[in-house]
Amino acid sequence: MAENKDPKPTSAEHVEDMDNVKLEAAQDLSTNQRRATVAMNSLVVRKQYDIRVLPLVWVLFIISYLDRGNIGNAKTAGAQSDLGLNSTQWSWVLLSFYITYTCLEWLVLCWKIFPAHIYVSVLCFLWGISAVFSGLVHNYAGLIACRVALAIVEAGFGAGVPYYLSLCYKRHELGTRLSILLGSSPIANCIAGAMAYGISQIHSKVAPWRLIFIIEGAPSILMVLPVWFFLMDSPSTAKFLTEEERTFAVERMETRDTTGKSTLSKRQLLAGLADYKNYCHACLHFCCNYSFASLSNFLPTIIAGMGYSSVNAQGLTAPPYLAAFLSSILVAWISDRYGSRGWLLALSATVGAIGYALLATQSGVAVRYVAIWLASCGVFPALAINMAWMLNNNAGETKKGIGMSILSIIGQCSSFLASFVFPDSDAPYFITGTAIGCGLTGLIIPTALVLHFRYAAENRRKDREFGQVQPDLAPIDVSDIGDKHNQFRLLT
Repeated sequence: MAENKDPKPTSAEHVEDMDNVKLEAAQDLSTNQRRATVAMNSLVVRKQYDIRVLPLVWVLFIISYLDRGNIGNAKTAGAQSDLGLNSTQWSWVLLSFYITYTCLEWLVLCWKIFPAHIYVSVLCFLWGISAVFSGLVHNYAGLIACRVALAIVEAGFGAGVPYYLSLCYKRHELGTRLSILLGSSPIANCIAGAMAYGISQIHSKVAPWRLIFIIEGAPSILMVLPVWFFLMDSPSTAKFLTEEERTFAVERMETRDTTGKSTLSKRQLLAGLADYKNYCHACLHFCCNYSFASLSNFLPTIIAGMGYSSVNAQGLTAPPYLAAFLSSILVAWISDRYGSRGWLLALSATVGAIGYALLATQSGVAVRYVAIWLASCGVFPALAINMAWMLNNNAGETKKGIGMSILSIIGQCSSFLASFVFPDSDAPYFITGTAIGCGLTGLIIPTALVLHFRYAAENRRKDREFGQVQPDLAPIDVSDIGDKHNQFRLLT
């Protein structure tokens, strides 16, 4: 019986197959070239932001924290005793700032409405004036008035800067940049501690605490002109980019919002108010911010309670703050590199909780100073990662602004608590305040992990229903439905 053999391909079929192979190879080469070009252009734009935008807002953030946080250094330098204030009155000095600041956190939306270079220039000048005047007061009412004025102006700046950066950087770029920005708060405290130490050595007829307010408030006024001329309003209008780069800067983002530049989207506003994610991250921020505010306002006092003079206590705040800045950048870089937010947030909170637990239970000077390092190096990375996580998972400019407002308003409320639970009567160990810090920081751990698994489940559901997202997908138009878009995936 004869065998059946497969017919050999004809010459024409062979040529056709070869043409198909060449076509596929050409398409793959074209795709790879296009990806390489996109990556190169993205790198150029990102470097321009890192050189032209990030350093400027970083300096402004440091200055704002100098003016906001130097109240702790002023107290150590004698402000409370010179003004004749008791512990309760001093708590109200701190609270006057936080109450006003919290009530006006919604001013983050002004970054969507007004040109950034004009808006921030005005804020810079006004908060500088308020800070300088704090060094000229002679009574309780005067100090309260200056702190309230400072809060009104800084409320429009602090929460707005992370929102501003989220409109420039892609999601996997934002965490590191936010850590550099928010990490400037420990750097500011580090600088403030060093400056306060130096100012305390000045032999002058003016009290050292007055000089702290005046000298540290002046740079804000000096920054007005650089901000006016160099701060970018938006990627589409950046003067340091070419026309082609400006177009790419908009197109490289994962999402696109076609809402008018100076208008708010009602649909996104309502969606932001109804989104459970914003309230979960706000609660996380409440826990982080308690520890953050405690360190900013009372760390010099805690260190002085270990037996150091007020001058040495100012200087000893610098090393843990510097370590906190470096750890914030490292943790955020890892988070961006591997696309993980929840696990690293939980890990950072664990380190912070251990630090506060040691502060609440140990009396040895060396152990307590190490505990301060742990608390600082745990809390500051957690603060940055949580904020980046919230912004990453809100699609739409107005919705990001609403999310940032909710996070800031609810989160800032913990500063009220921090202002009251470190009274002088609890010195030198401040067990109540540090124990609360341990508890709140510990709550971050399970909350972060629950959100991680919840977001992962939501992504799997969308993958099943709509298919996986293609890596070369054009920017998603989120103007109407925001992060409910079937191609939008949450960072976990």
